[in-house]
Amino acid sequence: MWENELRLCYAMLSRNQKKAADLLLEDTEAAGNMTVRELADRAGVGQATIIRMLQAAGYESWSAFQRTVWREQGQQELPEAADREVSSAGRKSPARREHRKYEAVFQIIRDDLTMISDMAKNLDLGQIEELVKVIKKAKIIDVYGTDNSANAAAELSGRMLHLGLTSRNYSDLFFQKVSAGHLGKRDVAIGFSISGETQAVIDSLTAAKQAGAVTVAVTGDQVSGLAQIADYIFITPTIHFSEISRWISSRISQMAFVDALCGAIMVSDPERFDQMLIQSTKEFEQDMHRKDV
Repeated sequence: MWENELRLCYAMLSRNQKKAADLLLEDTEAAGNMTVRELADRAGVGQATIIRMLQAAGYESWSAFQRTVWREQGQQELPEAADREVSSAGRKSPARREHRKYEAVFQIIRDDLTMISDMAKNLDLGQIEELVKVIKKAKIIDVYGTDNSANAAAELSGRMLHLGLTSRNYSDLFFQKVSAGHLGKRDVAIGFSISGETQAVIDSLTAAKQAGAVTVAVTGDQVSGLAQIADYIFITPTIHFSEISRWISSRISQMAFVDALCGAIMVSDPERFDQMLIQSTKEFEQDMHRKDV
């Protein structure tokens, strides 16, 4: 979705470009109706600034941007229009209901693929490399997340343990904040929140930052409360066309980020981390063997 494209490149925009981006994100309904001149006037910037902003988000021109806006608005309205289609008897056709049910399934998969593609296209590899260097030197790596983000947080922490890195993850929100308060300058705190406004995660990351730890936000919103307090920000876009896919889609891009970060850690020092994985697997197999006996 075009909102995600703007959020993904937001950090790279100039101050004037951000003014225009903010107006679009604050009034998404107007994005498909106003002209480039109207947006430039409202933002108090030149039209060339608007075009450069859109090019940073991957659009060739204002008209290309608006075509995307119109297309996405049409997709959002289609399910509602389809709901109004009824048979001559005044009821929905069974064939129509069956088709729409499976179309929803395929749409979820298309959305997932789009999210991963968007994240890959906009992933800041330089920032990933910097973070990997910090993580490898860290004494403790805390990972925070709750609700839909809890799984990604736990997964990342578990994978880091397999790589021989000292990582902690608590399902208890109080323990998350207490743990954060005991971190230091050699530690790292990573917070997951799709909205970027999950108060428990914001509180924990704030406590970690106040304790001197390096802070990382993994969120779907570049300008969220969580992003404001982080040293490193990584955007995990969320795309959903209905409530059916909302709770599923939010996790896909987070898990893709976990894969990307762990992959970057491994390729940074293959000999070290290959050995750690071999050792971890060996310990697991030995434990399973003892249980079988």
